[in-house]
Amino acid sequence: MSFRRKMLFAFLGFVLVPLLILGGASYQISSSALKKNISEQTVQTLKAVDRNLMNEVSEVNSFSDYVIASGTIQTFLEVNDTASIIDFYNQQQSIAGMMYGNVHIDDFVIYSKNGRQLHLKNSPVPTFQGLLDSPFYVEMVAQRGRPVWLPPTENREWTSGEEPLLTQGRVIKDPQTLEDIGYLVMNMKIRLFDDIFDPVSMNLSQEFIVDPTGSILYSADHEKIGQELAMDISSFSSQESRYMLTDWEGQKSLVTAIPSQFKTMGSEDLVLVSIKPWDVLADEMIHIRNTTLFLSVAAILIALLFNIFYLRRVSQFIQESLASMKQVEQGSLQVRMKSFKLKELKDISTGFNHMIERIHRLVEDVKKEQIDKREAQFQVLQEQINPHFLYNTLESINALAAMNGQKEISKITINLGKLLRISINGGYEVMVKDELRHVVSYLEIQKIRYDHAFQFHVEIDEDLKKAYVLKLILQPIVENSLLHAFDSEENGMIAIKGYREGNDVVIVIEDNGKGMPLDILESLNGVGDAELGHGIMNVQKRLQLYYGKAYGLIVCSDSLYGTIIKIKFPLKGEKDDV
Repeated sequence: MSFRRKMLFAFLGFVLVPLLILGGASYQISSSALKKNISEQTVQTLKAVDRNLMNEVSEVNSFSDYVIASGTIQTFLEVNDTASIIDFYNQQQSIAGMMYGNVHIDDFVIYSKNGRQLHLKNSPVPTFQGLLDSPFYVEMVAQRGRPVWLPPTENREWTSGEEPLLTQGRVIKDPQTLEDIGYLVMNMKIRLFDDIFDPVSMNLSQEFIVDPTGSILYSADHEKIGQELAMDISSFSSQESRYMLTDWEGQKSLVTAIPSQFKTMGSEDLVLVSIKPWDVLADEMIHIRNTTLFLSVAAILIALLFNIFYLRRVSQFIQESLASMKQVEQGSLQVRMKSFKLKELKDISTGFNHMIERIHRLVEDVKKEQIDKREAQFQVLQEQINPHFLYNTLESINALAAMNGQKEISKITINLGKLLRISINGGYEVMVKDELRHVVSYLEIQKIRYDHAFQFHVEIDEDLKKAYVLKLILQPIVENSLLHAFDSEENGMIAIKGYREGNDVVIVIEDNGKGMPLDILESLNGVGDAELGHGIMNVQKRLQLYYGKAYGLIVCSDSLYGTIIKIKFPLKGEKDDV
């Protein structure tokens, strides 16, 4: 992706994304506030509906109280035989007139204890025995005269026709003995609730009475009575009001619910539910959403203009800067950047040109200085003693010692010459076999010095002897063992072993001395901070500087078993680069 596109996307990201987040957050906050406010208003409305509902129910209960306590009903139920058909007819007409005094009553049935039955209409209703066998009768008896209500979904056997009705049943008691003398079943017109719910059904909202299973017990739209609400209302069946935003009949709607005081048989936890279309309520939210979209489009247009009039110039400047830097990186110090119209870009290009000119002058100065240094070093080298003079002198000492029978002096002289050859000659690296020859020469000299108080053993894989290693790394470690590991009365042993480990070479120097103190050991392994001698730490630093942090020394030491120092470095043959 080009730099200009990256800058364009970055601009859009820094402007458009916060704008969308701000718009989305505003929409969500406003939506939540609107949802909460409308729900709280709806809750107050539903509470008022519930109070009106209970007032109507109380009026019906009061009327039924009056009916079951009336002398006509009591007389009808207490007299087992009617004197004549005319008396029975007159009682029936009197009771019917009493019932018709309430405009909400559609039908009623009165059962006496001896099985007599008075029915206003001729529609089929359960017989007295059918009443006794019904759960309705069980609940009426359990309520001991208190009203029992059946919703339109539960009273089919007591109603006729397709119009939904409410049914109330209660036991009729003798006021003197409080014994059950009959049973009253009244069917109430659904208009009893319509007059309450119709005024609140506005803005396409719908209100329902729902049982805990989600079945609609009442709706102003009578066709919905008995249907399922098609949503989970289990969380609404509590003593608190609830609201949620969900789908209803194919559109997003705000659902608010409160528990109702109205109770029916088998459903103690009825819920009043109000459903309002969210699109009608959220006109202000749609305005916020549209404003956010408009601002987003405007930000995109501004970004395009920003790209045309500014980013293109900046991109061209950066591309030319990169091209010039690459030429400088390749060694060309003659490159110069052109001037740009924008002041900031012009200052940068001018500064770049000045920097390259200064670097060019500095490079020339360094070249001249290096030439001068090499000439001075050459003069110094010319004045140094020729190493061959030292070798010839040592050979002369060796010859004189041999002629006088001084074998120890001769051996020391030979080994000292070997030490000087590897120390003075060559580069940074030598073959492993040369490094071993150097440390063996050192050990031979020290063996004579210490009167053969220690022994040493060298065992290196043959194929590793021509590998290259940083020179003078074994002698400081061996010297450390001789100085610190052995006491004068001990018969010390130093073993040097070498083997291959993958693409690396491992050389192990092991002694049977008294080991190292814990603080010294931790410092050698990079854990502690005790002061150490320069020998071993110098080897560690040289190995890591030359080969990298993955290589170097690992030290293990114990007072009973001695010290083991493991040297690890990469395997490099004669033709490998140093």
